[in-house]
Amino acid sequence: MNDNKRPKRRIYIFYILGILLSTTVLTVDVFSEKSFSTFISNKLSLLAPTPVLVSSDFSFPSFEIFKTKSSLINENVRLKNEVIELRKLKTVNDELNSQLDSNNSVIREVDEAIYNIFESSIIFKNLNGEYIISGGEDLNLKEKDLVIDENSYVVGVVKVVNQERSIISTINNPSFSIEGIDKYGNEYLITSDSENLLVNSTKLKSQNTDIKYIYTDIIFGHPGQFPIIDLSETPIDIANNIIRAVQPVELKISYFSDFYIVKTK
Repeated sequence: MNDNKRPKRRIYIFYILGILLSTTVLTVDVFSEKSFSTFISNKLSLLAPTPVLVSSDFSFPSFEIFKTKSSLINENVRLKNEVIELRKLKTVNDELNSQLDSNNSVIREVDEAIYNIFESSIIFKNLNGEYIISGGEDLNLKEKDLVIDENSYVVGVVKVVNQERSIISTINNPSFSIEGIDKYGNEYLITSDSENLLVNSTKLKSQNTDIKYIYTDIIFGHPGQFPIIDLSETPIDIANNIIRAVQPVELKISYFSDFYIVKTK
């Protein structure tokens, strides 16, 4: 009977000892300003470290590389566009310089003290193969006014004049015809079949073949003498008191071609 009660007494003793130990630890901790509990807590932290929370404020290196690459691509696109614009400006500048050189060439060949020079451009081509150009009555243009190129060669004549537009017949057109004269006083009618200029004398004063140039002249109502054709390297035939020659048309006309109308002042 007594042996059965001894385990219970032992349990009570452990309880009492536990309470006394707890009280002692609490008392020591209070009087040590909790340094004892702090010491115990640190020791426990070493045995079971608290997981460190990683801050969410971080960046991926790959994302930074992507941003850098994107910036470089955008910069390359911008530079490429600038290069394209510069090339366009250079092309426009070259065209303007070319046009200026052509104008200066015409001015050198044509005496401005005697003639007015009007620059014109092609607007479109009609069904008859004739060209509509800018300028008409507003520039005081008249029928049979001469159309010359940058080398002062006659390449056409004004056929119809309207208020601000005119129709010209060029040496590429089968309806083209113009009268001319050479240095010997021989007179000619020059026509076109669109591929060749056909030269036939209408009044022969000298049967020389070293004609070289055939010019316009005031006797035909032209403002002066301008070269129509150069026969220095073209075979010339004289038969039945008529001088004949055929020369291929080399003039290439486009909507970018520059024409000049010559009129006396």
